[in-house]
Amino acid sequence: MNHLKLIRLTILSLLIMIIALFVSIYYTDLLLLEKYGHLLSDRVIWSSDTKLKRVAFTFDDGPNGKYTPELLDILSKHNTKATFFLIGKNVLKEPDIARRIYSEGHEIANHTYSHPVLPLVSRKEVHKQLESTTSIIEETIGTKPVYFRPPMGLFTPAILDIIESNGLKAIIGEVYPRDPYKPGRDKIVERVIKRITPGSIIIMHDGGTWGDIDRSQTIEAVPIIIDKIRAKGYQFVTLSELLDGDE
Repeated sequence: MNHLKLIRLTILSLLIMIIALFVSIYYTDLLLLEKYGHLLSDRVIWSSDTKLKRVAFTFDDGPNGKYTPELLDILSKHNTKATFFLIGKNVLKEPDIARRIYSEGHEIANHTYSHPVLPLVSRKEVHKQLESTTSIIEETIGTKPVYFRPPMGLFTPAILDIIESNGLKAIIGEVYPRDPYKPGRDKIVERVIKRITPGSIIIMHDGGTWGDIDRSQTIEAVPIIIDKIRAKGYQFVTLSELLDGDE
C-alpha cells in the first residue's frame, strides 16, 4: 500500500468514525452534541449568545401535506413564530404549504433537496443540494433563505466552505428532543423544557423524506411546550430575530 492510499484510508476511517458518533448521538438521548457541539466549529451556530429570554422553534423536513398544516394552525392559535428548514423536493410537492408558512410570518431556511448524508457525497453534489433548494425556495416564496441546517447535523470543513460559498449560514441548534423517534409526547416536552436556556434553538420535525412519517407526537407536544416555556417568561422568535446582533 503506497503512502497516498494509506492517507486516504486513514481519512476515510476517521470520517466513518465521526459519522458513526454523530449518528449514535442523533438516535439516542445523549447530550454530547447539545453540550459540546459548539466546540466542533465556530462557523456553525448552535445557539444565540444572549441573556434575553428568547428562543427559536425550528422544524425540519417539511413541508408535509398532513402535519405542517396542523402545526401552522397551532402556531397561529398561539401567536408563535418559527423557522422551517424545508427540503427542496418537498417544497416542489407542497408549494402551497411553503407559501402559507411564509405568508403567516414564519421564516424559511434550506435543508437540502433530498436530505442526504452530506459527508458521504461529492462536493459537487453538496453544492447541487444547496443551490437547487435555494432556487426552489426563492421561486416559491419570492425570497432566498439565509440559513442552512445540514441533515443529521453532519458536516466537515469542506461542507462548511460550500455552505458559505452559497451565501448561507450553518445552523444546528442545541435543544433536540429526538421527536422523530416517537419517544412519547410527554418525553418530548420534558426534554425541551429541561434543556431550554436564553438563546436556545429547538430542533423538531414536521416532515420527512422516507418511510412511515408520523409526527403526531410532535404536533401534540408543541402547544404544551409553548405554554410551559412562556410560563417561564420566554418569547418565541424566528432565527433571524434570535440571532440579530450575534452575527
